[in-house]
Amino acid sequence: MATTTAVPDTAAKNGLAVTDIIKMDANRIYGQGTKVYPAKPGAVYKGDITILDTHVLQEIGKNSVILHEKSKLDYASEEFKKTAESLRRPDVAIYYQDDHKNPTDTAKVFPFSPAKDDLERVVAGLKKSAKELNMPNMDNVLDSLAGRSWERNQEIRKHIKDEKVAAKEAKAASTPATPASPQQKAPKR
Repeated sequence: MATTTAVPDTAAKNGLAVTDIIKMDANRIYGQGTKVYPAKPGAVYKGDITILDTHVLQEIGKNSVILHEKSKLDYASEEFKKTAESLRRPDVAIYYQDDHKNPTDTAKVFPFSPAKDDLERVVAGLKKSAKELNMPNMDNVLDSLAGRSWERNQEIRKHIKDEKVAAKEAKAASTPATPASPQQKAPKR
């Protein structure tokens, strides 16, 4: 599930207005009854996005999307921007904050993994519990365990993907070519 954190109600002053056309886009993409909210300076939004001509819609919850002005989004890299544009609904984190967490009207867009975000949230909770129980040095241990768990997760995902590709290639190699029709066999004149 996507997440968001926001500062008090200071809607983007120069951002896109939520028009009927944008509402129709949101309903078409995310389902009837979807509510559209303008992005706010200082907020952080996490979830999948749909890139349209002038704007980007980002799902932050069931029937809730954030409207981002496309021209105000700065991707972490040009390669990531191309990847995001080529995917159907990539997961991203959009920060309307500078490096010191001060609110900005423009945003930085980063790759986002809901699974990794969940893992980090669990580890943060475990660290808090370890401190409450006066367990010294648990931060480093938990960071190491989380890091190794994530590496193993990525290795498993890569292995599964490689197996699917190999199976697809094997199936294609074992499928006999269809014989040419008589019209295709006829010599050219």
